[in-house]
Amino acid sequence: MGGNKNKSKNQNENENAEYVKVKEQNIDSLEDGLHQNNEIFKSEAAKRPHTDDDSNSDSEKPKKAKKKKKRQLAPVEETSNKKGIKSIRQMKKEKHLQRQIDAQASAKDQLKSQCLNYLSQWKHDKQNWKFMKAKQVWLYKNKFSAQLVPNEVWPVFLEYFESAQGNIKKMLLDDAHKIINQMDQWTETQKEDKSGDNHEGNIEDETSEVNKPDEIIYNRARSLIQCLQE
Repeated sequence: MGGNKNKSKNQNENENAEYVKVKEQNIDSLEDGLHQNNEIFKSEAAKRPHTDDDSNSDSEKPKKAKKKKKRQLAPVEETSNKKGIKSIRQMKKEKHLQRQIDAQASAKDQLKSQCLNYLSQWKHDKQNWKFMKAKQVWLYKNKFSAQLVPNEVWPVFLEYFESAQGNIKKMLLDDAHKIINQMDQWTETQKEDKSGDNHEGNIEDETSEVNKPDEIIYNRARSLIQCLQE
């Protein structure tokens, strides 16, 4: 009986020793496998070292592009707003200028009406008429304008200045003689053109400088001389 117990103990010890050896072998094989796997992983990682950088760069590119687009859109909107402000200012300036032009035209029309009424009152209502130098000067300056001094007023104009005092008559006659002389010069150049003396082209240069006076201006100059010539 004692011998059997010793045999069983020896067998158990041998079995435990073999189990430990097998376990140690399995652990060594696992460690070898892990070591090999680590080496394989390192070698594969070494083959593609820039994959992470590329992914990061690709992810950053769209963000940069979006920022560029926003920077480009901002100045376009600002310029469009500036253009809008300029156009509004320009419209305001044009309206202001138009108001000034209208005001000046209205003032000119009012002055014309006052001066013509001044002349008419001298003719038809001398008791209430008063001499006004500013209105007489206006009539003198606009004597040759049929628009400002109409033809129907012209006979009264002649009567008024025929009775005028001072140096105004001489000034009217000097202006009238200038118109007559201008007409005479133009007539002479026309005669020379017809005679054929301008074959070298010299007369053509002279005639281009002499303009024919307007017919209304010329007739008014003649009537002034006839009326005021002493």
